[in-house]
Amino acid sequence: MGEEKRELSAVKILAMIGILYWFYDAIAYFVSFAPGNELFILYGIIELVFALYLFMALKYWDLIPLNLPYFWWLLLVFGAVTLIFGYLGLAISYFAGTLIIMAGLIEFLGDKKGWKASNMMAILGAAFGIYDCIIIFYGFSVLPMFPEHLVGAIFGLIFVIILIILIFDFVDIKIPYEWWVLLIIGFMFFTWFSGYAAIYALIAGVPIAGWAGIILLIAFVLLAFGF
Repeated sequence: MGEEKRELSAVKILAMIGILYWFYDAIAYFVSFAPGNELFILYGIIELVFALYLFMALKYWDLIPLNLPYFWWLLLVFGAVTLIFGYLGLAISYFAGTLIIMAGLIEFLGDKKGWKASNMMAILGAAFGIYDCIIIFYGFSVLPMFPEHLVGAIFGLIFVIILIILIFDFVDIKIPYEWWVLLIIGFMFFTWFSGYAAIYALIAGVPIAGWAGIILLIAFVLLAFGF
């Protein structure tokens, strides 16, 4: 089992990104500490514990010879707790929790159903892409000051529809579902559409927006590695 853990896998890639976000979240909790939110310190410590445990359990680096138990459902538990921290504390924890939960689901469904990790992440990215576009449409209806944002949302929705067609192979549109296609769509969202969504999320009063780009880029990395 130890040798299997050292092999590169989609779960290890996702878990590592989640681990890095845990460290980022923990620092944010420590920096945001102030009288009245003393639990932020506890949230940060717990996320650091999660990150170190998963790092050692998945054996990225055998610096300390510990054989910590690892089960796919631990990812769901750690991710769910992180989502709770996001609800109670800082919204940035939502993203780390979502990634860790997706890693657990990918390991479970990949073993049981044979689903590709890159497809699952691309579907999640497409869902958040639609959500980001809806946030832009709503924000623009409230504050119609920047028409280029509306144009961006329209183009973003077109890209998402194309991606969904490619993933599920609904019709033959003569566009290959290759890593470079996913990279283009992910890059466009990351640098353009999702940025607008993050801005309008403040107007809509929602803590979650602007994720589509980075999720699609993660899907691109997984597809490029063949997962």
